[in-house]
Amino acid sequence: MAKRRFRWLLAGSAVAVLAVTAALAATAYGGSKANNKIVVDGTTGTVVNIDPANEYDYDSFTVDLPIFQGLYGFPSGAKLAPVLATGCSHTKNLKTWTCHLRHGVKFSNGDSMTSADVKYSFDRVQAIKGDQGIWTLLTYLKSTTVSGPYTVVFHLTAPDSVWPYILSTNAGFVVDKNTFPADKILANTDTAHMIGTGPYALTKFTPSQQAVFTVNKNYWGPKPKNGGLIINYFSKSSTMKLALQQGSIDMAFQTFTPTELAAMGKQKSLVVHSGHGVVIRYLVFNVKRPPFNNLNVRKAIAYLMPRQTIASRVYHGTVAPLYSMVPKGLPGQADAYKAVYGAKPNLAKAKAAMKAAGVKTPLKITLWWTPSHYGDASAEEYTEIQRALNASGLFKVTLKSAEWAQYSGALGKVYGAFQLGWFPDYPDADDYTVSFYQPKSFYNNGYNSKTMDKLIAKERGAKTTASRYSYLKKMQLLGAKTLPTIPYWQGNMIAVSKSSVKGIDSTLDAAYYMRFWLISK
Repeated sequence: MAKRRFRWLLAGSAVAVLAVTAALAATAYGGSKANNKIVVDGTTGTVVNIDPANEYDYDSFTVDLPIFQGLYGFPSGAKLAPVLATGCSHTKNLKTWTCHLRHGVKFSNGDSMTSADVKYSFDRVQAIKGDQGIWTLLTYLKSTTVSGPYTVVFHLTAPDSVWPYILSTNAGFVVDKNTFPADKILANTDTAHMIGTGPYALTKFTPSQQAVFTVNKNYWGPKPKNGGLIINYFSKSSTMKLALQQGSIDMAFQTFTPTELAAMGKQKSLVVHSGHGVVIRYLVFNVKRPPFNNLNVRKAIAYLMPRQTIASRVYHGTVAPLYSMVPKGLPGQADAYKAVYGAKPNLAKAKAAMKAAGVKTPLKITLWWTPSHYGDASAEEYTEIQRALNASGLFKVTLKSAEWAQYSGALGKVYGAFQLGWFPDYPDADDYTVSFYQPKSFYNNGYNSKTMDKLIAKERGAKTTASRYSYLKKMQLLGAKTLPTIPYWQGNMIAVSKSSVKGIDSTLDAAYYMRFWLISK
């Protein structure tokens, strides 16, 4: 009897959530008639910071993207293109980049965008140095100067062949100098000051519940194909699935379980959309924290990583085993971990590594993971890793978890080994290597290699694409040998929608941008 009542309570809670969702969607735009062209999206993600100066997680980026823009970006595919700039040129040594701005661009509040706003935006990212680590993308930036209202000059400390890619990231998103404070992060709920140049304006944000966007009437580009956007936040993918099936949301992006995706794929009223996959999942080690400061301990784990089991048993083949920090499909990718540790788990070599480590086995270790941020399947994912390591007799694994708000602030500061995922800042192998291997990387894992630093400098200073890719391959191999991280799968960009929703497939590409302004219903 108690079990039945518990099930009824769950069902009642789900209905209540759907009712609130529908009411919020209707009232946000003044009633159900106004809601006809509003796209209502669902997600299980968690927003940390909307302010671009301290945003370095994908769920926050998904909110940022409709509001803010950079000098470069990926407006219509995975090919880099000028956005707020008309173009940038560089000196022969790749250390000075001069960018000319688009004329006539206005922020959503009507303020004109000039070079002063661009300089202000870069200066505040560097001044604030937020704890999420986005400022690390500007490591090479020495100073930003202006030459008139439409010219910006970036002075770098070292050659940087990928600087236009950096300009496409939210570290380069341009904010209104009149509304953003110079020395602190703007609160997520302060939507009146959250002013950008993008196709939408954020008009309301309720943490863990809803983000409401209206069309930016001052937008310089093509108007969105819908009348506005609402993103609803769900604590469980099962509740989000019910909302989609019952029609209180139009689409959902991030993240369903593989079982849920399979079930929805059989429903005629729903469409599962899948695009080129460059999202990856990986295990990070704090290489300064025992026992993971012992390279041979890390090697033993690398020899035991159950990539194929995770891909097939947990994700039902919707992801693929990954043997590099760089996902397959990007130029310059090399299966470095397969070359060093093999395609399948190798118990004999794991035992040899632990013997070389000089530690008593089974070695007690703790692995951290986060339950919601990367989807409900994360629990099964780390159970499989625990099972594989324990079955070897070499480890005794304790699993611990924390929600993203706590987890993202702790990472290498508290955790010795922990789960992370990566969605691209820009779809290039540089973003999947330098971001992890440079000194003082965003995840605070203590990794520092002079050999890697030299390779990064050569890659960033490369004069040709071919030479840049050759250095990237060397970086991947060195990363596999020194093991600050172990990648284990890559997956596609997936969204689910009602069959009446159009335009989603046009935004599923390697840039990993959910371009809500291209979607209609």
